[in-house]
Amino acid sequence: MNSNTQKWLIPILFLLIGTSYSCTKKEESSKTFSGQDKPEESRFSQKVIAEGLEEPLQLEFDKQGFVYWIERAGHVKRINESGGNIEILGTIPTIVGESPGMIGILLDKDFENTRHVFLYFSPESEKGNTMRLSRFTLETDNTIDLSSEKNVLEIPWEQPDGSHFGGGMTWDKEGNLYLSVGGDSAPTQYSPLPFTNEGGRGEDEGRTSGNTNDFRGKILRIKPKPDGTYTIPQGNLFPVGTANTLPEIYVMGNRNPWRLSIDSQTGYLHWGEVGPDAGVDSEEFGPMGYDEFNVAKKAGNFGWPYVIGKNLPYKSYDYLSKTFGDFHNPDSLVNTSPNNTGLKVLPPAQPALVAYPYRVSEEWPILGSAARSAVGGPIFRKSDFSNEAKRVFPDYYEGKWLITDYVRNWIMVVTMDEDRNNVTSIERFLPAEKLIHSQPLDMDFGPNGDLYILEYGTGTKGWISRIEFNAGNRGPIAEAKSTEKSGATPFEIQLSSEGSRDDDGDKLDFEWKIEGGETIVLNDANPKITLDKPGKYKVSLTVKDPSRASDTHSFEVVAGNKQPEVKIEITSGNKSFYFQDEKISYQVQVIDQEDGTLAGGKINPEAVTVTVEYIPSGIDFGQLRKLKEEGNLQPETVLRHLHAKALIIKNNCTACHQEEVKLVGPSFLDVAKRYKDNTEVYQILSKSIIEGGSGKWGEIHMPPQPNLSANDTKQIIDYILDLASAEKGNPKLPIHGDFSTKAIPTKIGDGRLSKFYPTTFEMGSYVFLAHYSDQGSGQVSGLNLKSEDFALLRYPLMGPEKADVFSETGISYTPSTDDPGFIFTGKGGYIGFKNIDLTGINQISIGAITRFWHWSHFIGGNIELRLGSPEGTLVGQVQNVPPAPQGEKGPFFGDATGKPTVIDVSKIDGVHNLYILVKNPSAKESDALVIMTGIEFKR
Repeated sequence: MNSNTQKWLIPILFLLIGTSYSCTKKEESSKTFSGQDKPEESRFSQKVIAEGLEEPLQLEFDKQGFVYWIERAGHVKRINESGGNIEILGTIPTIVGESPGMIGILLDKDFENTRHVFLYFSPESEKGNTMRLSRFTLETDNTIDLSSEKNVLEIPWEQPDGSHFGGGMTWDKEGNLYLSVGGDSAPTQYSPLPFTNEGGRGEDEGRTSGNTNDFRGKILRIKPKPDGTYTIPQGNLFPVGTANTLPEIYVMGNRNPWRLSIDSQTGYLHWGEVGPDAGVDSEEFGPMGYDEFNVAKKAGNFGWPYVIGKNLPYKSYDYLSKTFGDFHNPDSLVNTSPNNTGLKVLPPAQPALVAYPYRVSEEWPILGSAARSAVGGPIFRKSDFSNEAKRVFPDYYEGKWLITDYVRNWIMVVTMDEDRNNVTSIERFLPAEKLIHSQPLDMDFGPNGDLYILEYGTGTKGWISRIEFNAGNRGPIAEAKSTEKSGATPFEIQLSSEGSRDDDGDKLDFEWKIEGGETIVLNDANPKITLDKPGKYKVSLTVKDPSRASDTHSFEVVAGNKQPEVKIEITSGNKSFYFQDEKISYQVQVIDQEDGTLAGGKINPEAVTVTVEYIPSGIDFGQLRKLKEEGNLQPETVLRHLHAKALIIKNNCTACHQEEVKLVGPSFLDVAKRYKDNTEVYQILSKSIIEGGSGKWGEIHMPPQPNLSANDTKQIIDYILDLASAEKGNPKLPIHGDFSTKAIPTKIGDGRLSKFYPTTFEMGSYVFLAHYSDQGSGQVSGLNLKSEDFALLRYPLMGPEKADVFSETGISYTPSTDDPGFIFTGKGGYIGFKNIDLTGINQISIGAITRFWHWSHFIGGNIELRLGSPEGTLVGQVQNVPPAPQGEKGPFFGDATGKPTVIDVSKIDGVHNLYILVKNPSAKESDALVIMTGIEFKR
């Protein structure tokens, strides 16, 4: 599985469709959805039905409204569709670690009567050397009877080398069970024909995928019998009794086939397949890597490891001379591997339906760029659903294949021609911002018509959601605003319903309620009102459409007291960044209509709280603004631990640990007291958190949290150690003065950025916060109002994904892993940072590389720095960031290539909006230009 993930940075444009205002007689909407048309985005909504899951891999459904899934550690679980609790049906003794674990589930075709569940896993008893397909029975108490196991099929597995597992399962109408089996080999850039391990173990896929006498690298088709055995259906690739073949094989020549789907109308098999890692073609070995989406109309050979994609051939390999020779012939493939136990002459290769590389596909550029991990998905047929199904997708999707990619994080809709031989179009199902998934690993339609998505994740980060379609009336959306939220009486405010909308274009009724004593009701869309009596008032706007569907938005206003204005600013030093041992000056201003001003001496400086906090993990303006909007930006709030506490809750650490009370494990305070003076505390606790273990605090085993990044782990440790610190809260400052910043030595790497900028200092942030609560109205008690303001100084190195502005084209980015996934594509694009202070900054260093590990397909480009806008004043440019150097035999795994681009800004002072542009006018839309790693501001 490829490690990086992609996300297109495309803004959502909300279309306001003919919203009008009416207080007249209600009228029914005449808007009806035509199922033949492409449905609007607003007709879909996504809901999470189960979260906090540990490595979920595949899901299933029964007819009673239950959703089933497996987790890699061997757990089989389900949840009722109506929102019941998660049930653990059983845990199968399974070996994980470097072994696949539990990776496949399929309910029996007659599950409601047989209660049989098929599971595909690496049994603990075999110590990872076998993959097993077994049938279990779910008892009347909804637990799996382990003694009911029927061993259907066993596949020898070369643990721990193999890393391509497969595991997809499905049924066809005839009751045949399909099982995808990976090639059981380590990742490679090109075809894995040469090998160095004995017997080609974990390397040579001529011994597995290209071997007609081996289950691995195949899609198997069998017909289970009631007694737990199976028969071979007619039409598999090799008839029963054919020498040196296995009759269970339906499709061969697979590297890592994922989710399997059967088109109920045609009977054709569909799947996604993960390909090798090379980013460019090699004269020595053959084509670059491609992921594939495939359709098999009948049994066949899909060519791996001899061809890839649209039957692009690799060069043959002479095992005696250890040299590469002529290209393989897709129509006449020969397996010459000394580890081959099957036929030498193989069936002709079938081309992929869709093939796409790391770079932007010339045929299907909509699939994007960066890492790949084709999953697959269902084919929509309306006839698959009963008349009782609540939310079946419209006719527009009839016969179309919905596919997803685990790391590129999109869902696409594939339309094929009538013969299902060619793709006529690929379109996004919904924009990325409309979806909440991030690592889709299975996707299928449930019996109710909803599209379900299973999200893989370790450390309880997995979840299952469903996408619902609404063919009928869409409820309106209310947006309520006022010109002021507080003021002296008489308090006149203008109310506004701007932004309220109805996506069906229906006329809306408006009802405003002002509650604070006597309730006032108004029916204008944008009324004006005067509040004469001091007090707090709840203002609510309810909008209703002709079908009486409604939505309400509320807020509070205060009459009789004006909210104070608080301002904190950096008066000397850089206003955007902090540097080591730098003295800065700051000043706080407070103006209150009733209390007076801080500068005029009417407000006591003691009534103004000024604090400063250093946050090791860093924080950005968006996070601070959100905290302020939610009322959580208070002097007593310890910002540096908000993320750590959220991680602890999300990863269920509170099931074993509390702050001060011993639970299953020690309290966090006890841990802090034991290790606070240990010089290796970060190494010790980091190992305990990530790997788990037992013995340090008793025999209870603490579960591992391997999915936590180094930065996440460090924040949790900082939070724990602070519990034993004598210093509580944040340092208090006077209303003006000087403050010395420091560069804090790093204790653990900082994730993505630290791969390219191995700084010895933490990439943290300083937050200065000023807060004032006023004296109230003097007329009515309890009307005290408060305000706060912040100033943020960040470490002078930022990732490109932290930019404030992104071009709509020319960028692809995947935030799900720490790999460098911020890529400029095609003719190029730009990013922008707002309000950056260049005072004292002499250079801006822009990291732009053209190779990272096996990603070596970048052609380079030109970089520009501009002020104000993408077309603004040109500050500096660098011509021709070069492509990665190639070896004699092609690109190889290697270190990142490309020195940072340095632009002189020593003659520019003040605050500016900065735009960084990457351009290559001669590039094709399918080209990848550079990976941008970071932007560093140097003195």
